[in-house]
Amino acid sequence: MPQKFNYIDFSEEISSLPRKSASLSKDRYISSDFMEMEWNGIWTKSWLFAGLISDIEEIGDFFVYDIGRESIVITRNEDKKISAFYNVCQHRGNKIVTLESGSFSKVSCPYHGWTYALDGKLEHVPDRDLFEGGVPCEEKSLKLVKVSVWAGLIFVNMDENSCSLETFLGPIIDQLKPYKFEKMNLVKHQTVSLLETNWKTVRDNFLEQYHVDFIHPQHASFVDCCDAENDLWPFGHTRTMVSSPVINPRYLMPEEPPEFMQDYLRGLRLDPKNFYGKVPEIRKAIQKQKRIIGDELNFDYSDFTDEQVSDVLQYDIFPNIFMTIHPERLWIFGPKPHKSDPNKCSFTKWSFQIPSEQVRDEEKGLELLPGSSFYEQTDTRPEHDIFSRDDVVAGRKSFTITIDQDIHYLNDMQAGMHSKGFKSALLSKDEERLQHFHDWVDDWISDDSFCLLYTSPSPRDS
Repeated sequence: MPQKFNYIDFSEEISSLPRKSASLSKDRYISSDFMEMEWNGIWTKSWLFAGLISDIEEIGDFFVYDIGRESIVITRNEDKKISAFYNVCQHRGNKIVTLESGSFSKVSCPYHGWTYALDGKLEHVPDRDLFEGGVPCEEKSLKLVKVSVWAGLIFVNMDENSCSLETFLGPIIDQLKPYKFEKMNLVKHQTVSLLETNWKTVRDNFLEQYHVDFIHPQHASFVDCCDAENDLWPFGHTRTMVSSPVINPRYLMPEEPPEFMQDYLRGLRLDPKNFYGKVPEIRKAIQKQKRIIGDELNFDYSDFTDEQVSDVLQYDIFPNIFMTIHPERLWIFGPKPHKSDPNKCSFTKWSFQIPSEQVRDEEKGLELLPGSSFYEQTDTRPEHDIFSRDDVVAGRKSFTITIDQDIHYLNDMQAGMHSKGFKSALLSKDEERLQHFHDWVDDWISDDSFCLLYTSPSPRDS
């Protein structure tokens, strides 16, 4: 049966419906002109997930967020607040910071020694008397970028007149509050450095479940994508809710629980033999038992619905991140466009998990979520592991088996876009989230964009 799609407004003023329906011609994936429109209308206007507040806990800590042709430095300044500024010296345009992350007491240009405070203010110019008329320090301070924090995640916006992050995310903030992402630990940080595909081809893959039965056969034994319920929101955000652990209704119901379900049951101290001939009862049994085992492991499920306890939720935050969410674990994925080539992008995954002692007890054989033991937790931040698509295809590196399967196909999708035999996509009813995303892409880049109505702070934002 077709999935269900709900269009949900943020308010009377902020509608979920874009102004028009986008045509998915191949040009939007391969055209440099379209790429330029995206840069001017999306990447420099919308809120972008840049990194983690846990990476800048101390004064002077910093990391660099590169997006397209821009580089932005995010740091903890002298007032213990978060500052973000363009990574470019105001003397002659030299890139100031070349490291991905680190710590400094001042921001100093290596070319001529211009030195800035951690909040971007120009403090020192060598041989200042050589500048006729002096140096206007305020004017020549580093150019700031809007920055905001939500649930331990740092977002930036290059449009100084944009709406607040709170307005941009709307009810998503309250919906995800019970998960307390800020208390989860980063356990893996991975990037496929170069995919030969447009960033939207990656987004498209995660905005529909039409492909699941064909390239993800393992899903047949634990999720029901056929009956997923989807919410479509303003600005291009979406959510999908997939029942789990269940049997895909396209397949015959097995007499005994599949291997995945058996492992899940054992981790919760439930005997798989008790569910022979009763596989449809497993989801409800797991919802109930996780609350009991959670109490034993000091993890509180009281703020979660039964569906949140067991099911898979994916939130897609415009333009480029999607979050696969469980109470015990968060995965954030994000493709980023290439600087100049619409046929290339990078793809990053951040993996978070609740503390090890809460998610499992190996001595007792307890585990709240299957696969949690795959993620080693240490006292130090995991290194950013950067590798190639070939590493994934060859099995040397992995995002998870499901994502690896997606990565395998993405380059072929982009290659097909260049064929004379292909002009535009034709979408099914189950691909409505994908259509919604592209409708909002077109709205963001249009001259009369709905989003332009929200580029000035509202009374709520002030």
